[in-house]
Amino acid sequence: MGPGSLRDASVGQAEGSSEPVTTMIQPSEDIPDHPVENGEAGSGVVRQTVEFLVVLCLCILLFRTFAAEAYIVPTGSMAPTLLGHHREVACPGCGFRFAVGLDNGGAARPVCPNCGRDDLGEAATVECSGDRLLVQKFLYDIRRPKRWEVAVFQFPGEPSQAYVKRVVGLPGESVQIVDGDVLIDGKVARKSLREQRGTRILVFDGHFTPRDAIRFPRFEFRRGDPRRPLPSGWRGDGARFVRDATEGSVDPIDWLVYRHWDPDRARYAPVYDFTPYNGGDLRGEHRVSDLMIEARLTVEPNVRAVLVRIDAGADRFVVAIPNGDTPDGALEVRRNGLRLEGVRPAARAAWGESRRAVPVLFEASVMDRRLTVALDGEPLFDPIDYDPEPGPGHDDGPIALGVRGGSMTVEDLRIYRDIFYTATLANTPRRPFAVDSPVRLGPDEYFVLGDNSPVSNDSRFWSHSPVVPGELFLGKPFLVHLPGQLVPLQVFGRAVYWVPDPREIRYIR
Repeated sequence: MGPGSLRDASVGQAEGSSEPVTTMIQPSEDIPDHPVENGEAGSGVVRQTVEFLVVLCLCILLFRTFAAEAYIVPTGSMAPTLLGHHREVACPGCGFRFAVGLDNGGAARPVCPNCGRDDLGEAATVECSGDRLLVQKFLYDIRRPKRWEVAVFQFPGEPSQAYVKRVVGLPGESVQIVDGDVLIDGKVARKSLREQRGTRILVFDGHFTPRDAIRFPRFEFRRGDPRRPLPSGWRGDGARFVRDATEGSVDPIDWLVYRHWDPDRARYAPVYDFTPYNGGDLRGEHRVSDLMIEARLTVEPNVRAVLVRIDAGADRFVVAIPNGDTPDGALEVRRNGLRLEGVRPAARAAWGESRRAVPVLFEASVMDRRLTVALDGEPLFDPIDYDPEPGPGHDDGPIALGVRGGSMTVEDLRIYRDIFYTATLANTPRRPFAVDSPVRLGPDEYFVLGDNSPVSNDSRFWSHSPVVPGELFLGKPFLVHLPGQLVPLQVFGRAVYWVPDPREIRYIR
């Protein structure tokens, strides 16, 4: 998509919706108690299969009529959560697959978000239709929409048109967007770990190693003083990293440091709000300090402690997690070198429960001015909320994993960023709501935003009013069902261009 282009966030109702159906099913005949011939057995199997398919079709019709409604997403204002008409690109540089929008009728210039390769004109692509949603009807007749929930509603400016967005402002609240964050009544609207998983945007996936990783490594191994470094125990092993125990009485922290290669600038740089769905012509202009690391760690009993470091603007957080009964003592959290007092573990380190090393899902994030660390989905301590320190950000790697002593394996490593809510719409000079000053919502009024913030025509940019009345909500989408690829086929002499792609079936967070 080129500069100045717009994309709305509408969803179209899928074809084939049915009126309520009343039907009667006749009971099947009793199974005979005498032997049957092969012909009779085959006839019985066919009959049971036909009956099963008829009942299944009736159940689907009843479900769609009374419980759920099907919609199609034509545009990408909710990408990457929901995709509009797009093409899937397979990067030849790392093998990563990503979506590039076709919303404007033309193909945006693809740039791989994982390795940064932009000469993808000859890359393998597959054209795909917009996501097909199942929307839970009548839910909002029972309860009202919640913050960070994806919802379908009638567009207030044109009630015949359905839109899909994420709810951020609730009735009676004051909403403002400041430095990419949503402020509610003057305070940052913070997300739980579960909500962070629903809004996070993938920045790097360790399953796909860039071919230029030897020239421009995405990870560095650092042990000891940078001025007098010691040999590191880290080594790459395919898509994983292995740390071998090192010798010597001195055992400083051995760091595995992520270095971000900016796909938009083709160099090492901080993380920006580049969105691959929009193509390389719409650059990421805002530095994003809200980051998350996710990995599966196997910690051997000889490890004394596991550490994680996350930079957020001028703030640097370091969390040290001891491995069972080791000399390293209790859990420790430091901010800018100073130990935070009163941090009590909410769950014991999973790798300290036994002396048998087992893989543990590790998640750590600094999002919405909140530090969160979790093991196997359980918070390690109560989230720590903070106000940011002024000053420039760090430039020596935004995220790092460290280990003191012993051996450890890191697999399934991924880096994410949070949504950065912008104050402009695809470089279009339109004065936004809730940016220069807060918007006060009345009773049963809501403020909604799209996940693909640079191109989302949402509450910020509606000309008439920024609010969605509660009566216009249609339901909550919960499943992307039957996503499809547009592949030309010849079936009975007729061209068919849509075939289901079961790989992309997913629940909506």
